[in-house]
Amino acid sequence: MTLLLLLVHTITSALLWGAVTHQALAVSWPARGARDGWWTTVRSVRAERYVLAVVVLFCTTLSLGAFLYPPFRVDVRAAYLDAHVPWGTGLFELKEHAAAMGLALLPLYWASWRDPEGVRVRRATTLTLAFIVWFNFLIGHVVNNLHGL
Repeated sequence: MTLLLLLVHTITSALLWGAVTHQALAVSWPARGARDGWWTTVRSVRAERYVLAVVVLFCTTLSLGAFLYPPFRVDVRAAYLDAHVPWGTGLFELKEHAAAMGLALLPLYWASWRDPEGVRVRRATTLTLAFIVWFNFLIGHVVNNLHGL
């Protein structure tokens, strides 16, 4: 069961990573003119269509991570990280705090996309959420691969 939860957690985090990255590129550097080329196509997505997906994927990924946390805390963290790589424990703690801040940011993120005049707030919340998702995605990979180091 843990392996299945881990697989679904990985898939939802990758989907979240892609959705929020597309949206962040679209709000911070929108495409102008003709849509030719790969880079222009990536930036020319309709960013407002990603809002519900980002909220649902963020909550789903966070919930799945919460179900995976007890086995990680007992088996991996106590037995390996705390004893051999304590800085890995610190990274994971930062990841937890960033996820909590992202969860607290979601209502403002949602509301900023509902307000047609809140362009600056929309951009700021989207970029902050994208930073949190990227940070957690990278730290998750680092902590996951520490046993191989």
